[in-house]
Amino acid sequence: MAKGLVVSLNGEESAFGIVKVDREKLYGRKERIIVDDAGQPCSSALLTSDGNALIPAGGTAMLYVNPNFDSIERAGLRAVDSDGRPLKTIPSTLGVAQPLTGPVSPTRVLDHVVRAVYELRADTLGPSLSRALAAGNVFETRFQYRDDYEDSALFLVQNDQATFALVADPQDFEFLSRQTTTDVVAEDAGGGDDELDFGMM
Repeated sequence: MAKGLVVSLNGEESAFGIVKVDREKLYGRKERIIVDDAGQPCSSALLTSDGNALIPAGGTAMLYVNPNFDSIERAGLRAVDSDGRPLKTIPSTLGVAQPLTGPVSPTRVLDHVVRAVYELRADTLGPSLSRALAAGNVFETRFQYRDDYEDSALFLVQNDQATFALVADPQDFEFLSRQTTTDVVAEDAGGGDDELDFGMM
């Protein structure tokens, strides 16, 4: 059984199954298929620069090369910092109880860019969290789908239809606004020296 989202609030643990919400599930999808003269689907391929080989679709994603054009196995890849030191991986948070912070202001969500939305289906739901979500409160925790080098914020929200987890990253810019105003001077409707003199034409 796949691991789900587990959170804790006031000593009560709640567990949810997660289902990713994407555009295809919301709006459906269309796919354009290229066919040959016999009506059979065609597949794309990449012709190498020397013209000697055809690489099928997705073939370039299977290979990593170093600056010397030597192939590197995926298992041999390591993330490093700016000084070349290996970075520590952050374990997945699925199946591990994560403490909730909050309630937080809904404007805190606006300080982030939401990159994934999951519909949550409660396996167990603590009474405290149930009441707080029903009242429209927003909670925050950390989220990591699989072992990786950087986790994300997760916001727990609920509407009349379901409970959702919003996975988001902080936005790295500040909103700018004009701090000064300019006085608008009304123009003289009575005219003046700048009036057009048709007698001069």
